[in-house]
Formats: sequence, C-alpha cells, structure tokens
Amino acid sequence: MTPLTPPTTPAGVTPQFDARRFIERLVAQSEISLDDARLVQEVARQNGVSRLRALLDLGLLSESSLADRLASFMGCARWNAQDESAEPALDVPEEFMRSVGALVLDDDGRPRVVIADPSDHHAWDALLGRFEDAPHAELRIEVATLKDIHAYLELKRESVGRADAASATPLDVSSELSALRDMASEAPVIRFFNQAVERAMELEASDIHLERFDRRISLRFRVDGILIEQPPPPANLYEPLLCRVKIMSNLDIAERRRAQDGRIRLRLRGRNVDMRVSIVPTMYGQDAAIRLQDRQRLSGISLTHLGFQPEHIEGLFKVASKSHGILLITGPTGSGKTTTLYAILQQLVSSEIKIVTVEDPVEYAMDGVNQIQVNPAINLTFGNTLRNILRHDPDVILIGEIRDKETAEMAFQAALTGHMVLSTLHTNDVPGTFVRLVDMGVEPYLVNAAVEGVSAQRLLRRLCPTCHGAEGVKDGCRTCGGIGYRGRVGVMEFATLSTAVKRIMLEGGEEHRIREALASSGYESLHTAARKLVTSGVTDEAEVARALGQAASL
Repeated sequence: MTPLTPPTTPAGVTPQFDARRFIERLVAQSEISLDDARLVQEVARQNGVSRLRALLDLGLLSESSLADRLASFMGCARWNAQDESAEPALDVPEEFMRSVGALVLDDDGRPRVVIADPSDHHAWDALLGRFEDAPHAELRIEVATLKDIHAYLELKRESVGRADAASATPLDVSSELSALRDMASEAPVIRFFNQAVERAMELEASDIHLERFDRRISLRFRVDGILIEQPPPPANLYEPLLCRVKIMSNLDIAERRRAQDGRIRLRLRGRNVDMRVSIVPTMYGQDAAIRLQDRQRLSGISLTHLGFQPEHIEGLFKVASKSHGILLITGPTGSGKTTTLYAILQQLVSSEIKIVTVEDPVEYAMDGVNQIQVNPAINLTFGNTLRNILRHDPDVILIGEIRDKETAEMAFQAALTGHMVLSTLHTNDVPGTFVRLVDMGVEPYLVNAAVEGVSAQRLLRRLCPTCHGAEGVKDGCRTCGGIGYRGRVGVMEFATLSTAVKRIMLEGGEEHRIREALASSGYESLHTAARKLVTSGVTDEAEVARALGQAASL
C-alpha cells in the first residue's frame, strides 16, 4: 500500500470526521456486522460516549486495529512512537494532552498533532485554539492509540530528569496507574468483562464475584442463591479487570486501601443492565462484588410471578392499601424482601397517591415514585430523611430497612400520623419480629397501635423441569447447568395482629407465647408452606432444609 501523505488543516479548524460514515465503512468491509453497528450506536447513546469509544468498550476492535482503520479512513499517517524524534510543544501542558488523548509536537517549528479520537470535537476546539494567532499555519494530523500517546508522554516525563529522590515514588505510581488504565481499555479485558456479564445474565445470576486468593483467582456467579464457579480470567488480567470495573463505576483507581461503592449502567444485547459495584481491600489485593439488576425483568415483576400463594398476596395488598400503619417484610439477606416491596409498590402506584422511598441503595428506578438514596457521609440517614419527607405529605413511605432505634421511632411516628409505611427487618420469622422490635427500643403499645401486618419469606430453588423425574433430582442437565434446580419460588408466612397477640405484647411479648397465639388463629408457618411445595413437586426436602435451616423443624 502506498503511504498516504498526512493531511493538513487550517489553524483553529476542527478536522472533519464523520463517525457515522466510518461505522458504515467498517460494516461494508465486514469488520463489524450491521447488528454490531446498531449496538455501537445504542451503547454510545446510553453511556454518553463517542461511537469510537463504544467500539472499544464492546471489544469489537482493539485500540491498534481502530487506529489503523481511522488512519486509512481519514487519509492520515499512522503514528509510530518508536520512530518519533520530535519533542512535545512546551506551551501545551502535558496533563491537558493526556486528558484529551492527543499530542502537539514541535517538528522543527512546524506544528504536528497526533490524535486518538477525532470525533471528540470539544477537545479539538480547545486543542487547536492555541493556533488562532497563526492563521496561515497548517497542522499535520496523524492517528495513534491512546495507549501509545500516554506511553510517549510518560517516556518524555522521565527523560527530562524531573524525578529526584523525593518525587520518584509518586512518578512511579503515576506511571503504574497510567499503564493499568491503558490495559483496562485493551480488547481482551473488555471482551472478558462483557462475556462474563452476558453469561451471568443467561444464567439469571444475581451477583458476580471477582476474587483473588493466595495462589488463584476466582470468578463466581450467584445463581438461585448458590455460588457457582466459572472459568477465571488469566492472572495478568485480574488487575486490569478491576481497573475497568472501577473506571466504569467512576471510582478512584488509585485507591486500594478502603472500600468503594459505585454503579454501572450498560446495554448488552438489547437489554439495559444496572450493576451495583462494591470493591473491598483484602489480604491478597482487592475483590469486586457486582449485583446485576436487569431492568427489563424487574419491570414486570409481580407477587404471583414470585410464586407466593394467593391468600398471602391478598393479605399483603389488603394491609398495604390501608391509609396508615406498618407492613413489615422480614427474612435474612438474599430472601427477596426488596423485590417483594417493589412488587407491592408497582400495584400501588397511581396518580392519586404520593409514594416516597428511602433506600440504601436505590435498587430499581420506578416511574411515579419519589426515590431517595441515603448517604451517611453527609448525614443523609434513614432517620434524618424520614423527618424531612413527612413535610411532603406522602401517602405511602417505603423504608429500605429498619436498622436502628432512630429509624424505628420515625417509622412508627409516620404510621401513627396517617401514613402507610412499608419496610423490611432482619428476622427469621413472624413471631420473632415482634420481639425484635421491642429489643430495638419500640414500646409494645406502639407495636400494637401501628403494625398492621408482618410477613417472613424465603426463596427456594425449583426442581429443574427438564431433568427432574418421579425419582427426584437426577445428575442435572444442560438446562440447569448440571445442578438439578432451575429458578426459585417464594415461600411466605403472613400474620396480622390479633387481640391475643396484642395482649401478650403488653404482658412482656415472649416469643413462644406469640407463636402459640398465632397458631391458634390459623397462622401457617414457613415450614408448613414449604411442605406444600414439596408435596406438589415444586422443590424437595433437601432444598427446604438448606433454605429454612432451623425454621424447617418448627
């Protein structure tokens, strides 16, 4: 191929680049498919990035391949850092060139610009503005990868001899972070991350765990409440993968000593996926836990879909539809309490009532609901927020969790002043909920006056419909991934406060007496409800014992 002469552009004029035509050319040359092109456009729009950035984020092209094709498309030379002899222009700050992904080189008095993303017109306007005083000057344009530009700037920084004994460590750290950021943008890292998320979505996993131990790396998905090992990334990709997760979550990649939380919004294969990210330091480095929230699947969730019995659903909505009081959904972590609350809210949303939620974090954005994310760092706690939202006169208040006495007192105050309060509590069953409230400092007479209904729930794995036969669970099949179970079903116990329970609460609220009073009024325990699922062939005894634990013997 005959080398192309680098084009020139008048000073102060942004080089013309049509990203749409460039994508069309890639499709025409079979570099990407038409479906890929549509996906690039959608990801760029959803994530607020350029189409070139979206190409890299999706792993459709490597940085080097993209630079080669950009150079050919624009008729520019492909810049080679190893052959470069010119020095960076002294009047352009290094940090500015690094931030916009470009170099301004002083080539014997003639300006030359090396670019990585010609579609970033805002950066170009700022970069080329320095040539406004030289209207007859012409710029030569070349194309490079962002990785090469950053490496070149690092090399020049070291060569000028600025690193003395006092600054050697910061410079080394800066160089290491720059290299790590570049590796996080490489195609293998992007491809592995995207494929891991897609595989997790196929298995309907709720979480992705990326962990480092002494002599190995682990990648695990939580499917139906159980962690399942997956093929881990190569050891040399672990840190770049963590860096990529941090970058996408807008977290500090230099921070390795404390925990960080963030959120990723991504569109993969036509589905919007929200990811809640938690990074924690461990003995062997850092671990990442990513909670997957498929907005498309959550938007149509219902209590019937969750598998609860009609009588329990009727009881929940009868209580939730009252003008005031408290409805508590209880159970351990991972038992689906928040999902149940969202399903109830979706039925309550209308133009006639105002609903406000206080959550940590906001799990799923709902239309028609005012949702507030707590932030303890600025003293935006459950208790403080509840005091403020009562002035907004809400009809229904959802509190993500009653964790302490302050939150409990505000919740009961709201319930007694004409608001319906929905919340969760970490207890094992309904009888234990009443005792837990008193232990938190809530007076028994307030419990009697405010609590309208309490439910406790668990999620049981369903037997795989493909490989389950009359003899029970077999060795597993492709449908269930060899586990023998596929999907989960909710099991619930529900009760309202009877006169007998209220009397016991005022007399000291002993749990065994509350349990006896509930049983005499027709209360059905978790174990009884779970036994019905076993009898009907939905699940089996082993799963009931695993999920209910001690509750299975009650």
